[in-house]
Amino acid sequence: MDKYMVSEAHLIPTPALLVFRECVEENIRRMGELLRGYSRLRPHIKTHKMAQVAKMEMAAGVDKFKCATPKEAAMLAALGVGDIMMSYHPVGAAIQRIVHVKRRYPQVDLSVIGDNEGALKALSEVCSSAGVEIGVLIDLNTGMDRTGAAPGEPSLTLAKMIQELAGLRFDGLHCYDGHVTNPNPEFRKRTAFHSIQKAVETKELIEASGLSVERLVASGSPAFEYTSQIPDVDEVSPGTWIFWDEGYGSKNPGQFEWAAMVLSSVISTPAPDLICLDAGNKSIAPDTPEPHFKVLGFPDDPEFVRRNEEHQVLRLPKGMPRPNVGDQFLLVPYHICTTVNLWDEACVIDADGCFSETWPVDARGH
Repeated sequence: MDKYMVSEAHLIPTPALLVFRECVEENIRRMGELLRGYSRLRPHIKTHKMAQVAKMEMAAGVDKFKCATPKEAAMLAALGVGDIMMSYHPVGAAIQRIVHVKRRYPQVDLSVIGDNEGALKALSEVCSSAGVEIGVLIDLNTGMDRTGAAPGEPSLTLAKMIQELAGLRFDGLHCYDGHVTNPNPEFRKRTAFHSIQKAVETKELIEASGLSVERLVASGSPAFEYTSQIPDVDEVSPGTWIFWDEGYGSKNPGQFEWAAMVLSSVISTPAPDLICLDAGNKSIAPDTPEPHFKVLGFPDDPEFVRRNEEHQVLRLPKGMPRPNVGDQFLLVPYHICTTVNLWDEACVIDADGCFSETWPVDARGH
């Protein structure tokens, strides 16, 4: 764990979000190795939301990105990214926000996803009135049951409709296989292939009708390694891989490096086997079942006794000496994406363990 040694950590006010620069670089290198380059990678920036990290990806050869919010899209456009896909369904007043991004950055090839006739017609009206054109990828439900049109004929009908709507351009198909998370690699592979086959068949159906499917974009971090083996999948769009976390790391150990953690201090020792850390719900996202994080340096997982906004009480593993008030620990979140969104900035740790600079979380919030 020497790569996670932080020199003079006591000078960093806690709690603090740390980003390990060398680990980010290593994850980018590994991704390029897995995909044999970056031409099929459309990384989702919802995990890091940072211009500085996007610049690192661009420097490696990434030329297109996926995002979830207009704020993220605007951050990418300001960096000079020419191809941005917002993998979200703009409805109601939110349509104006994405159209505003397109008007402000007309040179950007901006696209969104959709699965509903009424919402797409509303998007068309706003785009047409604003004098802009936005691409649309049909969002397919291939098993996650969160969003998406049914594969097959319903999606073909939507594609034909999009083709006729002013201000819109049919750009292809999108599917997210977030349900493919089984820790067994072979089971995960079979599920991923079953899921993507529905999208491939829909692509073939639409192309047989005479429409062009410019791209099929698929997969998150647990499944991209498998779906990228399918020639009909033009792009994969994982997000968590860049920072990694214990949620995915516990199911697929060693694929990527933990690159973002929370530094926390012991602020109280209320009982012989209890410690209280200063990293509560406002420091590490509580949206996963306990444990919400892994503690580096602990011989085993602690018991999560109580958690509040700024406090985390842990019962120490049996036989572990009680730390002192002021001792610091690195916490690896189970869900890094929602954790990063809690922070205004991150402290960057270089390969020598030194805290070198801070990076703003430019696109946090919406």
